[in-house]
Amino acid sequence: MIYKKVTGSIVLVLVLFLLSTVSASAQELTKTYTDSDAGFSISYPEGWVEGELEGALAWIYDEGTSSELIVIMEEIPEGFTAKQYAEAVGDWLKENLPDYKEDSLTEYTLAGTPGMLRIYSFTFKGGNSTIPVKTIEAYIVKDNYGVAVLCDTVSDSFQSMEVTFRKILESFKFLE
Repeated sequence: MIYKKVTGSIVLVLVLFLLSTVSASAQELTKTYTDSDAGFSISYPEGWVEGELEGALAWIYDEGTSSELIVIMEEIPEGFTAKQYAEAVGDWLKENLPDYKEDSLTEYTLAGTPGMLRIYSFTFKGGNSTIPVKTIEAYIVKDNYGVAVLCDTVSDSFQSMEVTFRKILESFKFLE
C-alpha cells in the first residue's frame, strides 16, 4: 500500500515541526491546490507551503503551527468500501505507529461521497525527540481508489487547529 510509504514519510517529516507548538485560531482558507492529473482540489490557509512527500499527491505544511495536510490516493481491491479501506488503514496504523490510539471512527462525507473519518494520536520517536501527534483523517473510495485526506499537528495544538482542519477537509473537491 502506498499509504504505508507515505505514513512512514509523514513520521519523518514531523521532525521539521519539533519546537513549534503555537496556538492558532481558525484560519481562513485563501489558497487552493489543484492536481488536474489526479482530478481534485483542496484549499488551505495563507502561509502554508506546498512541498513534496514521497507517495503523496499533495503535502502542504505550516511550520508556524506544526501542522500539515496530506492527500493520498492508492489502488485498492475492487469492491472495497470506504469502511473497509478505513479499517485496513487502521490496522496498518496500529501495527506501525508508536502509542497509536484511535479516538473515533465515524461516518463522514468527503467531496459529496460517503466515507469515514478517523481521529487518532500517536507518538513520533526520532533521534532524541518524542513528539505526541494528533491526526484527523477522512477516507473515501472512488473508482477502485482509496482516497485519504489527513491533517495533523502536535497534540497540544490539535484543539486549536481542529476547526481549520475540518474546513480544509470540507474544501476537498473532485474536478469535473
